Amino acid sequence: MKNPCLSTILLLAALVPAAIAPAVGATESKKGNKPAGAAASEGPTGDGKLPSSPMAELKKSDSALKKLFARRAPSWSPEASAERTEMRKIVGGFLDFEELSKRSLARHWDGLSAKQRTDFVSTLRDLIERSYISQVHGSPNYDVAFDKETINGKEADVTATLHSMVRDKKVDVAMEYKLLAKDGRWLVYDVVTDEQSMLENYQAEFGKIINKESFEALLKRMKKKLETKE
Repeated sequence: MKNPCLSTILLLAALVPAAIAPAVGATESKKGNKPAGAAASEGPTGDGKLPSSPMAELKKSDSALKKLFARRAPSWSPEASAERTEMRKIVGGFLDFEELSKRSLARHWDGLSAKQRTDFVSTLRDLIERSYISQVHGSPNYDVAFDKETINGKEADVTATLHSMVRDKKVDVAMEYKLLAKDGRWLVYDVVTDEQSMLENYQAEFGKIINKESFEALLKRMKKKLETKE
């Protein structure tokens, strides 16, 4: 059976809004999605060169996760805690939680204090990682085939196909990773699955709650979800 891959994490990340609010109509994927007032990415490395191939970096992260969970320990064992720490390090190496948070809140990000921003990024990260960990021990059957990469300055797109087994039936999902060059690395800030953008779904759900209630209400729901045992 195939081991979990980074695509699993990103697919599970898309489930976070549904966990804290009723679903809204799916939004259509848009190319080059950027929130108002978003700053340009800090792309080049210190010598002025862009990082290596974004597809190569995604493959490297995917391979590291597969190796980690090929030896995964029972969830109740002491070794499981060490594996979670290692998984967190790997995920933080390819997924830009701060950029994802900033873009998902769009114009609302500018009005937050430094403390609120840090709190939101940390909470969103915890939700995404906990969702992934909870699925790992169910041994989901996933594999990912990377197709091609397109680099445009400090931004890049990598297309891939996610192969999975659902109820003994093969299911293929078209995927597109959107990355930014930052601090000498290519980092993912959005993933589009079958033309549905994770980032746009976040924007729709988070914006709906903030506009109807407040940012604090959104953060409270997210933290409450974390407190709920799965």
